[in-house]
Order: sequence, then C-alpha cells, then structure tokens
Amino acid sequence: MENKKSYQELLKEYTMTQWKKEQCMTELQIDLFLNKIVLDWQIECKRKQIDLTLDAKDEIAFYSLTNELKLLLTT
Repeated sequence: MENKKSYQELLKEYTMTQWKKEQCMTELQIDLFLNKIVLDWQIECKRKQIDLTLDAKDEIAFYSLTNELKLLLTT
C-alpha cells in the first residue's frame, strides 16, 4: 500500500523548506555584513597605524604595515 501525503502535509513541508532557505539566506547576509564591518574597521586601524609610522619616520614599520594593508584590501 502506498503512503501518499495529503495536500496539507505537502504544503506544510514546502513551507518549512522555504522558511529554512530564507533563514539560511538571512544568516548568510548577516554574516557577510558583519565580515564587511570587521574588514572596514581593520583597514581603518591599519591606515591610522601607517599615519603614525609616517609621523615617527619609521620606514621599516611603514613598509610592513602597507603590505598588511594591501593584503586586507585584496580580500
């Protein structure tokens, strides 16, 4: 004997699947947004550090920090 699901059961399954997909997309969007905020903050901090090294005329630190900034900007 076949076990056929009713229209109501199928609709409930579909609704739950759609809800889970939407929840997953929302979580992904939130994750991307937070990662962008953190990256922007890291870039800003690195730029401030570079400014300080320029004021201090610290050439080695300047080159090191600019390389780190380049890495942040390429991510």
